[in-house]
Amino acid sequence: MTCKMLIVDDEPIISRGLQQTIPWETISVEVVDTAHDGEDAIQKVIQHGNIDIVITDVRMPKMDGLQLATYLHEHFPHIRTIIISGYDEFAYAQKAIQVGVKDYLLKPVDIDELVEVVNQIKNKIKLEQKRQKEQYEAELQNAMIQQLSDLQGDNPTQLERYVHIPIFPFVSMQRQYTEKVANLSSEEIRSFKNEWKKTIEHGLQEYGLNSISFFTEENILLTCILGEEPFSKEIHSESFELLFVWNDRSISIGELKGTYARLVEQTKNLLLKGLDKQDMLIDQAKNYIRDYYRTNIKVHEVADVINITPNYFSSLFKQKTGVNFNEYVNQLRVEEAKVLLAETPFKVNEISEQVGFHEYKYFVAVFKKVTGMTPTDYRKFVKL
Repeated sequence: MTCKMLIVDDEPIISRGLQQTIPWETISVEVVDTAHDGEDAIQKVIQHGNIDIVITDVRMPKMDGLQLATYLHEHFPHIRTIIISGYDEFAYAQKAIQVGVKDYLLKPVDIDELVEVVNQIKNKIKLEQKRQKEQYEAELQNAMIQQLSDLQGDNPTQLERYVHIPIFPFVSMQRQYTEKVANLSSEEIRSFKNEWKKTIEHGLQEYGLNSISFFTEENILLTCILGEEPFSKEIHSESFELLFVWNDRSISIGELKGTYARLVEQTKNLLLKGLDKQDMLIDQAKNYIRDYYRTNIKVHEVADVINITPNYFSSLFKQKTGVNFNEYVNQLRVEEAKVLLAETPFKVNEISEQVGFHEYKYFVAVFKKVTGMTPTDYRKFVKL
């Protein structure tokens, strides 16, 4: 996380110096602008809308640093203000503390001290933002649980704040869950389920998505992506065999109960029918490959068609077929080439192009590896 900072001083050489000569990026701070007095600073704060820290001089025309700090304290209480002053007077420092100023530094400024002060404030901001995020997500999860259980809790009015928030829900279940946990202790089962939950959350984070997940039954993890963006990509882990069922649209938290019941029913039906989602994906991929193997087909193209990541597709394809993607495509091409060699008068290099090989030498090498003979020898053999 990068904190946004505004520097305020009526002497441009000072504000530009503080902005340009200090490597703020090394402490994850970005100076987004400078201002020449308090009034200008307020306009810049409003203009940017995301200022976290303000460094300001005390003595400035129109509106001085203490007046600016007072205004920010009243109207933008989340902004941390640092005052730099040439006046070593207790009254200034006392007033600054009263209006929420976080630090009061004297000129000439010690750059190392200033950087350390800003860094400490940035770290406090990060901790506060983390705490607020965790509190907000806890309240959201509580609202979701209350929706599922029809419980209004101690504060139904608070719940109403969240029922209109958009989410995109899906459920995941473990294949052979009972067998997997049969010999585990209670602590090991908790660890197993926690890793499952982390797998989902981290997988979504890779796509830039925030989510809330919690177990509603022993083998049912409900995940609600925050926002309206639909999502249906497989989240793969070597440790888990997960079955997913996604909702077809985003909903509000207030609609969660009915949607959740339908998702669980669909998921359990899939398990009861013994349908293997992974086998279904690979069958879909094979059908696509058979239609397009004569083109310059690529892994990412097929993965995109079946809506999973290329890395996961490559791993799953090898697991289910016993060969990698390129080997499978080349086998199809060779089988087609064998038919053309036996039944048509086309030249070998023409057949190479027709079945999807665009380099003749590569075609010959692959054909020989698969059949044990060159295309020319194979044609002679089948003509005997």
